[in-house]
Amino acid sequence: MDAEDFDVYPIVHEGKVYNIITPFDMTFPEVHAMLSWLDGEGAFAITPGDDEMGTEKLFSCTVLGVTFEVDVQGYEVIVFRRSV
Repeated sequence: MDAEDFDVYPIVHEGKVYNIITPFDMTFPEVHAMLSWLDGEGAFAITPGDDEMGTEKLFSCTVLGVTFEVDVQGYEVIVFRRSV
């Protein structure tokens, strides 16, 4: 996948705005379920070192029968794999 294959989708979820960056088609229920799951895992919590280059928060999230591999950087969620 090349960088130009990715699109940015701003999504409001529970009063916060997230950027979903992905080359995949995702349904609104999938996006909201993924964001709820990530929030429950503390993916959006600020931790020491978050401002350093190369800091990654990688997650494998299965919701609604779909598994997403994502990298969370602040309120940006980069979806780099989607499998059913």
